[in-house]
Amino acid sequence: VPYAQIYIGDAVGLKAKNHWFDQTKNIFITGIATTVIVGSFKRIIGKERPDGSSNHSFPSGHTANTFAGATILYHEFKDAHPVYAVSGYLFSATTGSFRVMNNKHYVSDVLAGAGVGILIVNLVYLIEPLKNWNPFKRINNLTFSPVINADEVTFVASFKF
Repeated sequence: VPYAQIYIGDAVGLKAKNHWFDQTKNIFITGIATTVIVGSFKRIIGKERPDGSSNHSFPSGHTANTFAGATILYHEFKDAHPVYAVSGYLFSATTGSFRVMNNKHYVSDVLAGAGVGILIVNLVYLIEPLKNWNPFKRINNLTFSPVINADEVTFVASFKF
């Protein structure tokens, strides 16, 4: 949900810190880093889940991903729309809570996942050279639109000459 909120905020015209391309770039980098770090910890630590289904409980990947999305949402909208910016954390806390209630994680797994997600995003937002690369920033005639029907979700790009 927090990832969707980022693009919904853009679509309805809320003032964000970065251009949509930079937001997407930060989401992509965060996603790769989160997957690698959480996956590595899960394999190295090998903590058993509360329900006994596997030895990949610590840290919670679902919680890491949702808190990463909420933190990106926060960075993008905190200056102009502070209430909207923090709203993603509500969904993230709910995700973590459900992971515990559904007996998939211990509270420590969820807290560690939240910490990993928040930390990775804060590091990504500190990387200056990546912030400056955006081939779409000065192109005003480029439009991306989602197309949603019963069977698929696609994105269409159009360029106005």
